[in-house]
Amino acid sequence: MAGRGRSRAGIGKPYLAGHHVDCAATGSYYRALVVSPAELGLEEQGKAMRELVDEVYLPFTTEQLRGHFLQGADEHIGYYVGSARRYHSFLKDRRTRSGIPFSEAAGPCQIEKDERFWTAATLLTLFHHADSRGCLVTLLAGAFGPAPPVAGLGTWEACLAGSSLHLSLETVLPSPPAYTEWLRAHMEERQLIPYVRYACGGSVAKALEGPTHLDALLINPANGFAVAIEAKVLSDVSCQVSYDIRRNQIARNLDVLLESNEGMPEPLSCRRPDRTLLMLLTPETFRRHPESRLYGWLLREYRDTPAALARDLPHRLRDDWAAVAKRLGWMTWEDCHSALPTCCGWLRTAASA
Repeated sequence: MAGRGRSRAGIGKPYLAGHHVDCAATGSYYRALVVSPAELGLEEQGKAMRELVDEVYLPFTTEQLRGHFLQGADEHIGYYVGSARRYHSFLKDRRTRSGIPFSEAAGPCQIEKDERFWTAATLLTLFHHADSRGCLVTLLAGAFGPAPPVAGLGTWEACLAGSSLHLSLETVLPSPPAYTEWLRAHMEERQLIPYVRYACGGSVAKALEGPTHLDALLINPANGFAVAIEAKVLSDVSCQVSYDIRRNQIARNLDVLLESNEGMPEPLSCRRPDRTLLMLLTPETFRRHPESRLYGWLLREYRDTPAALARDLPHRLRDDWAAVAKRLGWMTWEDCHSALPTCCGWLRTAASA
């Protein structure tokens, strides 16, 4: 999911039963049955902790999920539980799904195309498998090649070595201060709309870009190696942020990852920018047909023509863009399923439909 420049439905809002949440995917409102752990009785809380959120789309308990959020665990878990309950209620009330209008199914069945569910289910399945390291080595080698394109680590096994490997979901990283400084000086060329230009005035300390939300971050505190995941199901990357009409999501993610996070809590402070990879995770159909998505064009251009990175990150003055470009990779949900057949159970369901 993710740098996003977009809001998360319900995140930062009270998770009240029956609360109306804006559905960013459709622009419409639907009645979301989302709850927080505090609103459940003790017996129901215990039951939720023991039961899988969903047998197919998130086969983990809320307690298993909790350890993978560095920020706002209750809110994130409330989103998953509420969405799953809405989905289960929809299925329970219908004998067959054939002929159900799109407009009626889209809201309660959001789980079937929700990047957050797909990401959590896939990566947690890989991370907690008995041969987790072997699966990850296979996937990383497939996306980046047999040798890691990072400084000082000669094998994928070395990248993943140790017992402190951590998987964080919905990780938030700050926008680089140098970008805000550069953008403020180049506002006229990066923004056409007068009221937006006026809004950036005032205090020079005002940030012109909010924090970036990474869908997932795999990090090894022992050596600073990390893989940031930008996951997509049907959506495309964003092509702008509020104050910059030319800042695309891939460039934004990469910009954040090129910045060190030494002032943040562990394990984020342990991440080394020169040992950090950015992985796009999408359906295979879009990798076969990259022209159908903006990210397909961008990723190909960035990897084939590293100077394009300098063009889209003009505030960064560096001469190693070719090395940076090698740290961009593309993996698919189908790759994950091939590496570990218990991953992405919905792919098996779709194939048998």
